[in-house]
Amino acid sequence: MENNIMLLSDSYKMGHANMYPKGTENVYSYFESRNGAKFNKTVFFGLQAKIKEYLCGVQVTKEKINHAEKIINKHLGEGVFNKKGWEYILKEHQGKLPIEIKAVPEGTPIPTGNVLMTVVNTDPKCFWLTNFLETLLSQVWYSSTVATLSREIKIVCKHYLKKTSDNEDGLDFMLHDFGYRGATSIESAGAGGAGHLLNFSGTDTIRAIEHTMEYYDSDVCAFSVQATEHSVMTALGETGEMSVVSSLLNENPEGILSVVIDSYDYIAFIKNVAKIYKHTILNRNGKFVFRPDSGEPITTTLKVLDLLEEYFGCSLNTKGYKELPEQIGILWGDGIDYMGIRNILHAMQENYWAASNIVFGMGGGLLQKVDRDTQRFAFKCSAQKRNGEWYNIFKSPLDKSKESKKGKLFLYMDDSNKYFTNNKCDCLLENHLKTVFRNGELKKEYMFSDVRRNAKIW
Repeated sequence: MENNIMLLSDSYKMGHANMYPKGTENVYSYFESRNGAKFNKTVFFGLQAKIKEYLCGVQVTKEKINHAEKIINKHLGEGVFNKKGWEYILKEHQGKLPIEIKAVPEGTPIPTGNVLMTVVNTDPKCFWLTNFLETLLSQVWYSSTVATLSREIKIVCKHYLKKTSDNEDGLDFMLHDFGYRGATSIESAGAGGAGHLLNFSGTDTIRAIEHTMEYYDSDVCAFSVQATEHSVMTALGETGEMSVVSSLLNENPEGILSVVIDSYDYIAFIKNVAKIYKHTILNRNGKFVFRPDSGEPITTTLKVLDLLEEYFGCSLNTKGYKELPEQIGILWGDGIDYMGIRNILHAMQENYWAASNIVFGMGGGLLQKVDRDTQRFAFKCSAQKRNGEWYNIFKSPLDKSKESKKGKLFLYMDDSNKYFTNNKCDCLLENHLKTVFRNGELKKEYMFSDVRRNAKIW
């Protein structure tokens, strides 16, 4: 279905053009991740994809106006649809949206409570358009939240690697995206999965790779491995499980091979694999990854590690933590979330296992168990111009955590390199909000390599 900007908003916004005070010329709004969010920094990501898909070029045509009018007339009643306003955009702006959007560079982690994006109309007769776009632009919350969550997990993984391992070589592949099937749509899998790829290079969500290629001029930026599922491991029944392993090793003489081990009895599986294929596995040019896919995460992980030590051996690294042979690894990917990963890594440290022994696969916890309130996103008006004069606009409810900002906003950095928001222009400081869209045109484009660099953990 072709995009129709006139229908990409909440129903109640259709009649707002007639609700602003007489003489309104500009409506200026901003987007932020409010204080009190789950994580104290938010990675801003996904705006460029929204701009390219929904805002660039001619968005208003006579056919689209007529189509929208028919729907809104039946949906809300005659006369609510702002036909005159859209026809004005078609006539005076050739169907391009008279809007300016400024935003922080994509991928940048910004402390909560700061402005991330501002939106204002560039034609006084289109003052109503600013907040009409709130619905569409606010959906950046999703890709930003996944990017934030993924980055916070990477911080945790890096912490434990630094404490327990000799190097951090595997960090970029320590969290793998398993969320494709659990996403609400192909589109959401792409947007959210791309957020994860700011931080890690492992995914099974192929649409996320396409998303970065389509909207951020990326090459193939993520990778996966040969891996089994239960339909493979149970194909010959319980007594034929080792025959399946034999076939897998023959077909995959090198590279990473991830094998699910809990189809029947993971303890017996590890014992039997070691008894029959230990020599083959330890002499492979690659890694055989044992994947328990059920059970209590911490106790099962530790049990698998102990069994692998018993049957395949291990060594102590320079920090005094145990490491399995380089041909052996473990993957936990069942029902995991941020705290689950922290708890497993902490338990491994307490039991003298290096974090480098494990990788994680995360599905629903990565792409689905988030919402707009995870990072407390809000899009609010902070200034309006009426009859040539600007006025500060704000809300100040009893719940002060939802108090909004006033005036035109700037994002600066102080002497200690900390971001802060101000509504006073300071010519001596750089405003980190850059114009990315104006009057139908993308004004600043980010490559995915740029976005990854902005999100990098140092």
